[in-house]
Amino acid sequence: MPKKYCPLLMLYAAAMTACNPVAASVDDDSIAPAWRSWHGVLFRLTPPLVAAQLDAPAPASSFVFASIHYGSLDELALDADALRDVIVSTQTLVDEADASASFDAETDRHRFLAPPDSLPKLIGAKAFDNLLPLMPDVPAERLQKLKPWVVLSVLESRGEIASPANRDKQLDGRISRWADEAGLRRVHLETLNEQMAALDCVPAREQAQVLARRIEAPWVLKEQSLRVLGYYRSRDLPAWLDEIDAMTGLDAAAKAIETRAKDCLLAERNRRWIGRLDALLRSGSCFVAVGAMHLTGESGLLAELVQRGYQLSVEPI
Repeated sequence: MPKKYCPLLMLYAAAMTACNPVAASVDDDSIAPAWRSWHGVLFRLTPPLVAAQLDAPAPASSFVFASIHYGSLDELALDADALRDVIVSTQTLVDEADASASFDAETDRHRFLAPPDSLPKLIGAKAFDNLLPLMPDVPAERLQKLKPWVVLSVLESRGEIASPANRDKQLDGRISRWADEAGLRRVHLETLNEQMAALDCVPAREQAQVLARRIEAPWVLKEQSLRVLGYYRSRDLPAWLDEIDAMTGLDAAAKAIETRAKDCLLAERNRRWIGRLDALLRSGSCFVAVGAMHLTGESGLLAELVQRGYQLSVEPI
């Protein structure tokens, strides 16, 4: 059920021509805002050569893909055949967590409220009644047990619920299937429990304040999800970050809560991932698929990898 919350990071300035390398020197003043110009959803990364490799063949390039957790391939303006060809040209699929992993008591405590808490108690009976028609696929008995972040994640994904029945139709599911069919090695950057803990990093009673504001104006998230699809189609991840940073429809208290949640979901996870990701990319021939907003911004994975000496280019897809 959980979506990866899809928090947002930004990249502004002029769009790059496909496959145009980024400026080489990180000491150049122009590199500071360079991430704002990386307009794309598929990036080629070539690892830096170290002294021990100078007389050896250079490691193969890898690809980093900005995934999104809702929308069809047509809505996302993605060429399925071209994307599959890139995936099968590599040897290792690197993603966030194992989507096939089973939930247990430890992971479930991040998704469900512990009695006697319930969602109606946290947001109020009226707000819960207003929520019911927004979540028609979730029985009321189950809905009242869910933590606010789970409900928010579904609302932010236009009500699309990740399930075994529809997973293969979604982008993440297709990538996983294509990798399995090609026999790629699979590597996950975190465990399912680590992912759930990041999503659940803000106490439920505080996150309930954000949910209550969203229920008051549900059209805000619907309009936002349509704009996000537009940003993705035009490969303008910077505008997506601006959208999230604006936190339209939230008061000051709710914005402060969302800011803390965003740091847990993006910056802290990126800090955990970067060492392992760097090691994998230095071996070459990886296809990395993570939520789009992990890639962009000053604390994004792409900016960190360029700082570590990687050459980056935007690939058409």
